[in-house]
Amino acid sequence: MKPALLLLLPFLAQEPSATPSAPPAAAPSPAAAPAADVVRVAGRDVPWPKRTKSVQPVYPAAAQALGQRGIVIVQLLVGPDGKIVSADVVRSVPPFDDPALAAARQWEYEVTRVNGQPVPVQLTIPITFALRLPDVSREPGIPEMRQGVAPPFPAGAAPKQPARATAELTLDTDGQVKEAAITGGDPPFTEALLQAVRTWAFVPPSDPGGVSLNVEATFSGGREGQRVQLRLYGLRGLAGAPDASPPSPAPVAVASRPPAPAPRAPATPVAVQPAAPPTAAPAPSVPPVPSTQAAVRPAGDVSVSPAIEVVPGPPPVRPTDTAIMEAGVSAVRDVSLTAGVPDLTSGRRPLVPPLARMEGVTGQVEVRFVVEASGATTNLEVEGPDRLKEAARQTVSSWTFRRTSTERLFLVTTLDYGAETARGTVKRAGG
Repeated sequence: MKPALLLLLPFLAQEPSATPSAPPAAAPSPAAAPAADVVRVAGRDVPWPKRTKSVQPVYPAAAQALGQRGIVIVQLLVGPDGKIVSADVVRSVPPFDDPALAAARQWEYEVTRVNGQPVPVQLTIPITFALRLPDVSREPGIPEMRQGVAPPFPAGAAPKQPARATAELTLDTDGQVKEAAITGGDPPFTEALLQAVRTWAFVPPSDPGGVSLNVEATFSGGREGQRVQLRLYGLRGLAGAPDASPPSPAPVAVASRPPAPAPRAPATPVAVQPAAPPTAAPAPSVPPVPSTQAAVRPAGDVSVSPAIEVVPGPPPVRPTDTAIMEAGVSAVRDVSLTAGVPDLTSGRRPLVPPLARMEGVTGQVEVRFVVEASGATTNLEVEGPDRLKEAARQTVSSWTFRRTSTERLFLVTTLDYGAETARGTVKRAGG
């Protein structure tokens, strides 16, 4: 028995453990906490933050003189503190890039939080540089103005009585001012009128040979401020018989329309349109205007991109601040756009089908369609004379619009087919 007891002694000497040893506690996974340095994309990962400080870009004086407008798209990196870390142009429209960046770098936004932690956010925002058309009264039949500026009030001029300047304009078939001849008035008011009409463009006239018309500018100033009133009258067709308007006085000065500025890359047209060109003296910088055009986004909506419009001078009255209501620019001949329709950058112009011309078929065709995020047209619904419907379908299906949003856009166009020519107007569906 002693050898057996000796063998058991080492085991009996060990003190029994009260409980088995517990494994060490696992350290919390670092992935459980949100990564505060990961950039979130507004409209995809997080809602659009609200802008708390906005600086309006300065409209370049040279662009005003040339009647230019355009849309610059900038990409911003907003830091966790809501201040701009970087700003870059992703769609360039000289000469608006630098003013857009200079203003955007001064903006500030509300802090965006994910799981309670402030995070950086990337924004892509279009900034529209557009100028209001001058207020013009026109006689019936005169084409509507679609581009141009009001005559600048001459520096230092303070007429005791309203001063007038008149001119005769010749429009080509595209609605561009081909020639301008001063028919009355005295300097410096005649020079101011001539400077303005060089930037004007109209809806293409129906006369196949172009038209001519008269313009009268009345300059008045006083305690209520300086203003210029414009009146268009005396429409005459160059290819047809003149109307009953009295002949205009013999011109005393003639100025040909200067050549258009060289095209910029990309080749697709850029929206251009101005107000208040500079005077002969160096034009002062346009003071910043409080941003009243920032889009208002519904709460919780992460897909709507806010848009900003730059309009020198007092901001125009808008029916709503949720969208820019100015019409885009059509690069397709004989197609005009109404308020709220983006730029039409390419596509076929409406033409009368040969069979319809031979059979004398005329009338209106209405095409309802959808513009996708790519700018292509889909889901066409065509109503009108059978002989014209297929031509209208092929025309609209070839169109491409400039888009800055991923939302689908619902539009409708009315195509008017005459005996020889066709024209179209595009508007928002339901508008």
